[in-house]
Amino acid sequence: MGTSKQLLPLADKPVIHHCLHTLLATEAHPLVVVLGPGGEAVQEAIASFPVTIAWNRDPEGDMAGSVRAGLALLPPDCTGVLIHLVDHPLVSAATMQALCAAHLATPQSIIIPACNGRQGHPTLFPRGILAELTPSVILRDIVRKDPARVLRVPVEDEGIFLDMDTPAEYEAMRQRVL
Repeated sequence: MGTSKQLLPLADKPVIHHCLHTLLATEAHPLVVVLGPGGEAVQEAIASFPVTIAWNRDPEGDMAGSVRAGLALLPPDCTGVLIHLVDHPLVSAATMQALCAAHLATPQSIIIPACNGRQGHPTLFPRGILAELTPSVILRDIVRKDPARVLRVPVEDEGIFLDMDTPAEYEAMRQRVL
């Protein structure tokens, strides 16, 4: 979008603040925020949050590289990884908590929220499954590899669909939270 999505204003605060406040209201801890090249302004904007910063400094880096950077900073006893993109700042804390609860009940499953028959974001992966992430394998490939290991958790949260990849989507999101 030509600017840092994380720092775009949404209602009364930057988009990344919405994401972090939601995550902090759940049992999804510790929190690791992965920043890319030029992420110093984002790091400064979230300095007051209890998060660990990981860096994916590759200018051609992809999400898989970011996930690997974040994984490297998680403690060994962390069994699941909730991958929450800043593109989806309106996901509710209740949805995040439902994903965490489903992970505790079925720790070997990939957990995906679903609303009205459609799946959305974020996704919670068992940590061990993320070992399948290689330069030629992306998260979508891991999810599709074995449908039997995917658990869709029903939620009442349209935030799982609301994305902001384009200026028009961002503007629609801004209008939604006014």
